[in-house]
Amino acid sequence: MAVHNEELVLAEKLRTIDQQQYPGPLRLWVADDCSTDATARILADFTFSDPARRFHYHRNPQRSGKPASINALAALAGPQDVYLLTDASVMLPPTTVALLIAPLAADPALGLVDSCLVHTGAARHGISTSEVTYINREVALKQAEGRVLGYPIGPFGGCWAIRGAAYRPVPPNYLVDDFFLCMSAYRLGWRGESSSAAVVYEAVGQELAQEFRRKVRIGSGNWQNLVHFSDLWWPPFQNGLAFAFFSHKVLRWLTPFLLLLIGCCLLLLWRVGGNYWAGALLAIAVLVPLTSLLVDRLLVAQGRHVPALRHLNYFVAMNAALLVGFVRYLNGISTNVWQPSSRIPPDDGPPKRPR
Repeated sequence: MAVHNEELVLAEKLRTIDQQQYPGPLRLWVADDCSTDATARILADFTFSDPARRFHYHRNPQRSGKPASINALAALAGPQDVYLLTDASVMLPPTTVALLIAPLAADPALGLVDSCLVHTGAARHGISTSEVTYINREVALKQAEGRVLGYPIGPFGGCWAIRGAAYRPVPPNYLVDDFFLCMSAYRLGWRGESSSAAVVYEAVGQELAQEFRRKVRIGSGNWQNLVHFSDLWWPPFQNGLAFAFFSHKVLRWLTPFLLLLIGCCLLLLWRVGGNYWAGALLAIAVLVPLTSLLVDRLLVAQGRHVPALRHLNYFVAMNAALLVGFVRYLNGISTNVWQPSSRIPPDDGPPKRPR
C-alpha cells in the first residue's frame, strides 16, 4: 500500500487489515510517499494484534508517486509470494484476503484476482449516483470477462491480488499502475479472475471537478498503456484477450474522437452537401448537453435532482476528460506523483452493490 496524506481514512483502513481472517502468513508493507499530515504518526503507532504478522513501514526519501512506491515495496518483499495491492480509502471485510488468495491457490495458471467494489455514500447531489452506475456496470463487465474469457481487462486498483512471479515493475512516469501490471501478467501468459465474493468498500466521489481531474489523469495513463500493449489488442479478433481489450477499453478510450468525427461529418453534410437534417442534428447534438447542464444547475438550486440529466452531464464530462488526457499524453508526462482524491467517510451512505 502506498499512502500520501491519508489521515482521514488510514486508521480505519489499518483496522480492517488487522482484522483479516487469513490463516497463512501475512505481512503488511506500506510506503509513505512523504505525507505532510498525521499519516506518518498513524503508521508509527500501528501494530498487528497478532504477533505472528509483520508490519514493514518504508518512507520515501522524496515524493516518488504510487507506481514507484509499489515497485520499491515489491522489490523489498521479493517475488516468492502473492501481493495484495490496496489503497488507503478502500475498506476490507475480514474475509477479503482469504477470498482473493483462494483462487490463486487453487489454479496455478491464475496470475491475478480482482475484488468486487461496492461504493458507499452515494447522494442525490453531485455525480455520485452516476459514478456508482458506471462503476457497477464496469465491475459486472469485468466479472463476465473473467468467467467467459479468463481475462478481466484491468483490475479495480483499490484492492486486488497478483502473484509475485507475475509482477513486472511499472515504468517511470506511467500513471495507471494497476492496468500496466495486469496486462504485463497477461503478456507473460497468466490468466485473471474478477471475484464476486471478495467485496470491498470505498466512498464514492461526489464533486464533478475532482472526478474530472482524476479521469484526466487516468485518461493520460490509458494512452500510455494503449501504445505499450498494442500487440495485445491488435488485431482485435486474434484471441479472447484482444477482443476483450479492444471492445472494452480501446473503443471506450476512442469515444470522444468518434463523437468529434460524427460532429465533423454532420458539419460537412450540412455546409458542403446542403443537408438540412444534418445541420439540425448537429445543432441538437450541441445544444442538448449545454441545455442539460444549465437546466440541471437550475433544478439543483431549487433542491430538485433529475438522474437522466446528471447521467448525461457525467457522460459528456468524462469523455471531455479523456480528450484532455490524450492532449496531456501527447505533450509528454513528466511525473506520476499523485494527490489522493478527497472522499467522504465510507459509512456515510448505504452500500450500492453491483447487480
